[in-house]
Amino acid sequence: MIPIGILAAAGVLGGSLAVFNSQDNATASEAFPRPSGSATPDATPSDRPSTPAPKATTPGNSKIDRYEAEINRLVNKARVEHGCAPLHRDPRLDKAARLHSQDMAAHSHYSHTSTDGKGPKERMEAQGYEDASSENIDAWPTTPKDAFDAWMHSPDHRANILGCQSKATGIGVALGGKHRAYWTQDFGYK
Repeated sequence: MIPIGILAAAGVLGGSLAVFNSQDNATASEAFPRPSGSATPDATPSDRPSTPAPKATTPGNSKIDRYEAEINRLVNKARVEHGCAPLHRDPRLDKAARLHSQDMAAHSHYSHTSTDGKGPKERMEAQGYEDASSENIDAWPTTPKDAFDAWMHSPDHRANILGCQSKATGIGVALGGKHRAYWTQDFGYK
């Protein structure tokens, strides 16, 4: 008979390895290459035009609004230092990112695929944005600086942030859930 303490320790270790493995898999960024025929930066990435962007609203004063604004500030500072133009916030991408972070928090789910089975590109298109380029997600960090630092220390996330071909972004933060904080940053070509 195996003592219960050893079984419990093995269970905790196994569970921890599963969480770390799923976090490694989930934090791998998702990127979408430009469709063929769009080799030039000024080329339209899609035959069908994107829905016009709604007017940007003034950021609110909630903690989440401040966190999203800080991620945007940190990302644009890094981009300018790298020689890229700052990203503009697109309300459609903001909505896609917020809904994904909220979905992950509500369901203690951590993946680029939402609980309804949609991937990042599909989620951005559902909000009327047709020119998705990539997505970064993270969970656990409880401050914008910690989330940004985690992305910048991951080669794929860093490439998404410093990819000069992206012109737009949307940011969504949700607090709560199993991992305490969920961060999504969506990127677009226009």
